[in-house]
Amino acid sequence: MSGLSSYLMSTLSRVGGLGGSSGIPDFPFVVGEKVATVWPWTIHAGTSTDGKHVSIFVFDKPRGTQYVGAAQNALRRMRTLRHPGVLRYMGGAETSDAIYIATERIVPLDLNDRNEELVRWGLFRIAEALRFVNEDCKLVHANVCKDAVFVTDAGEWRLGGLELMDAVGAERPVYREMGSVIPGYAGRMAPEIKVQGMQGTAALDGWGLAELISECYTTEMPLGLGALHAQLRNNNPKLRMTAPGFVEAAQRSGGVLDTAFVRACRFLESVTVKDSHERAEFFAGLGAAAAEFPRVFAQRKMLPELLTLVEFGGADNGHSAVLASVVQIARDMDETEYSTVVAPAVVRLFASTDRALRFALLEHATALLHGMHDDVVVASVYPAFATGFGDAAPAIREATVKAALSMAPRVGSKTLNSDLIKHLVRAVADAEPGIRTNSLICIGKLCAKNGPGVTDTSLRYIVCPALLHALRDVFPPVRAAALAVSGACAMRWDAVDVARRVVPAISPLLVDGERPVRVAAVKAINVMVAHIEGHAREMPETVAKKMDKVGAQAEAVADLAANGWGGWAVSSLSSTISGAISLASSVSQSGARSESAGVRSEPAGVRSEPSGIRTEPSGLSEPPQVSQRPSTTINSPTAVSTSISSNAAVSQSAGGWEFNDDWGEDAADAWGIDDNDDDSWNAQPNTAGGMTVVANTPVKLAKPAAITPVIKPVVKPVTKKDTNPVQPRRKGLGAMKLGGGAKSNPVDQFL
Repeated sequence: MSGLSSYLMSTLSRVGGLGGSSGIPDFPFVVGEKVATVWPWTIHAGTSTDGKHVSIFVFDKPRGTQYVGAAQNALRRMRTLRHPGVLRYMGGAETSDAIYIATERIVPLDLNDRNEELVRWGLFRIAEALRFVNEDCKLVHANVCKDAVFVTDAGEWRLGGLELMDAVGAERPVYREMGSVIPGYAGRMAPEIKVQGMQGTAALDGWGLAELISECYTTEMPLGLGALHAQLRNNNPKLRMTAPGFVEAAQRSGGVLDTAFVRACRFLESVTVKDSHERAEFFAGLGAAAAEFPRVFAQRKMLPELLTLVEFGGADNGHSAVLASVVQIARDMDETEYSTVVAPAVVRLFASTDRALRFALLEHATALLHGMHDDVVVASVYPAFATGFGDAAPAIREATVKAALSMAPRVGSKTLNSDLIKHLVRAVADAEPGIRTNSLICIGKLCAKNGPGVTDTSLRYIVCPALLHALRDVFPPVRAAALAVSGACAMRWDAVDVARRVVPAISPLLVDGERPVRVAAVKAINVMVAHIEGHAREMPETVAKKMDKVGAQAEAVADLAANGWGGWAVSSLSSTISGAISLASSVSQSGARSESAGVRSEPAGVRSEPSGIRTEPSGLSEPPQVSQRPSTTINSPTAVSTSISSNAAVSQSAGGWEFNDDWGEDAADAWGIDDNDDDSWNAQPNTAGGMTVVANTPVKLAKPAAITPVIKPVVKPVTKKDTNPVQPRRKGLGAMKLGGGAKSNPVDQFL
């Protein structure tokens, strides 16, 4: 029982069943589950310590003691052979219980699920590997068959099964000693192996290659392959075709290996030794041919080689053609595989300073970015992409502007509005007119109604000023592009801004000297007018609201001004001017009659009384506050209706009328008019040339209690120094003089 437990523990430790680690000294791989069985090995999936997927060949010594020598021979040969066609060795170890060999991830060859092009390329690979083994290493494989061939993830064939490999001309070769114990080997081995004393040569592997071809084509062989197969199966080793001879004959024009796919694969393997003309010619036609290649092989084998070629400068000036092939091959890849194979290379390529490479990347930016995560684009690609806006080469700047349309949906709204749109607006002022034009077109596409995230704030405060600036550009296509963009963005602008800012800026272009500009201007104006009309239809009939306090006061003042002296409360300039003109006209006529009668008018503030009783002016006390100014009517030969400023007083002198703003609130008292008087007042002309104000109805004045009287001068009398009118003293808009002479026009003097 203890022996069985020990065996189980040993087996579990070999397959990684305990603790997820193989526990094998000097073997940094974890053995996983069993995948397949190929004599004398069991193939397991595995992973390395750095996370890479591998295949692990495990030979259990207790179960195959007679094959221990063959397994040990395979481990020894695997460690020393390095060739693209030979299974790639990654590590190995031998313990007392087992032998372990870690290789690249593979599966055994399955001819039931195959592609004809891959079979031909696989035969080429195996034949090339045999040539390396026979000619360069002076070894004989001696076991070429279907079980010795493995297939990688990309669909490439690899030569394995090195258990019987030995040197050419060995006295006691392994294949002769072990051949009798290998299952099925006696039926496929070369005839000379059965002859004792005959040394093995490369012809042994020619026979084995023919055996592999027979297993691949069990019914009918392609044209040209049958003859080569017959030469490989010649019983005479000296007349038998070897693997190198097969490769040379099959690659001739019209040969079985002379196909576009095989030629492309061969060229990629030797591209570093090709001249620039050959590389340019090959890459120019690779994009179209790649569509016919096996999908898995192209994506997992050719695509990484093309990306490596571009990254390390093997494409010369053919970067654009190579990237076109990359795009063609990678377009059907799923997102996970794309992010693993292509995305890391694209990030490294965008960080390159090679302008030719950057230009090619910008040309194919849309296709290269489609399979990448947005986070990777924002963090790793966009910073390098944005440097193209300020590049010294105009071609790079223009290509960057064009590629912004592809970048915008991937960077998100925040980066678009805070950085990318600003770069495009700066490009509107570029020295190259073509760049200015293309930047405007790009802005228009981003800011259209269904654009990818340009906010209204960016549109109003960043884009709109740039468009208005571009409307004055000296290059006609720039003006036409700005008009087209303005029309496209019009429906997103506020109609008021369009009417006040945009339409006035576009209007001069309706008569531009260039016809395309005029046509674009008409289209833009029509769109904007339609937008404004739609907004106007939704507006109310009037913007006037319910009359507030200010509006009510304004209306009351206007009524008072129309009816009499109460209009002195109006403080606007227009009221002052109209009052001045009206008073000047009235005084001119009154003054003329007074002078003709030879009677001198009394100074302002002195009231004449017909009954001989003098009434003292009420300028010594504050007038009572009332809620409404009285409406005063002056009955004179020429009725005066005016409204003047509240801080202006009017005095009559021999020469005319003077507006004086020294009057305060007692201005009404100076005329003998109290704010609390009744609305019905009659003013009659005085025979002495003055004015007598008679109250028809006595009014009781309600004086406020405890009011301290304020002594103020009523009016400063005007002293007549000569016959000329007193010159006016200008104290703001309320102090003006209108001279009153026979030839004086008050309106002209005022204006």
